[in-house]
Amino acid sequence: MNENRPVLVTGASGRTGRSVVSALAKTGLKVRAFIRRPEVATEMEALGADQVALGDLFETESLADALAGCGQVLHICPPMHPKETELARTVTDLCQRHGVGRMVHYSVLHPLATDVPHHARKLAAEQYLVNSGQPYTILQPARYMQHLVPIWNRVLETGVHDMPFNVESRFSVVDLGDLADAAAIVLSGDGHDGATYQLAGPQALNQRDMADIISEIVGKPVQARAKELDEFRKEAAAAGMAAERIETVCTMNRHYSAHGLTGNANVLRWLLGREPTDFRTFIERDLVGK
Repeated sequence: MNENRPVLVTGASGRTGRSVVSALAKTGLKVRAFIRRPEVATEMEALGADQVALGDLFETESLADALAGCGQVLHICPPMHPKETELARTVTDLCQRHGVGRMVHYSVLHPLATDVPHHARKLAAEQYLVNSGQPYTILQPARYMQHLVPIWNRVLETGVHDMPFNVESRFSVVDLGDLADAAAIVLSGDGHDGATYQLAGPQALNQRDMADIISEIVGKPVQARAKELDEFRKEAAAAGMAAERIETVCTMNRHYSAHGLTGNANVLRWLLGREPTDFRTFIERDLVGK
């Protein structure tokens, strides 16, 4: 897609948004980062954003101002937000109103798992977008490898890799850098209108597999452990997580404990034009020695 109009990235200051802004900037596209806190503007510019739009995603007027004049929109909602569906509908409507060439919606792998609240919200958002007539591409990412980043030091200190679901549940974990590159490829290229892309990593790993790989890399034993949900609740509450989100995460983890979250890496491989990053490479690149 060759346009001089900027690409708006919503949720630009989040973990995913920052990676995408950086990847997009490398394509030569003009990037407009939509953020809520003005003190983040300098960081966005350092990542390569040409423009910064300030406002609240959930205020239609500021969202409309940010979107005006853009050729494309990559919509990333704050994780597990209870009003995600309503927000996505608003963004879709504004894209149509302002003649946006394409809306790229950042969804989740298997949104049809509707017993998980944020999957159900993303499915409803996808349905609205598909039926709207707005040109679109939908990205459905798997669980991130980067789940390990905030707990890495604890894993090394305790020798335990613990997550609040069954140690046998398998996930096609994916590298956030690969996801950002794939999003940038979609936004900078043609031929993606009307596509829904499953973006899964190249290995379906359970916690035991991950612990074994970590053990081999760091040279000391690491065990997998399923954290009890009550233990997770206490930790999350102590960290200041809202009660509604805690229960959403618990519902998600009960589903993941029973079913995992696996997909196929072929689409990501095709988009990237290379083999997606595997779990060992991610650890050696991003965590070991840091």
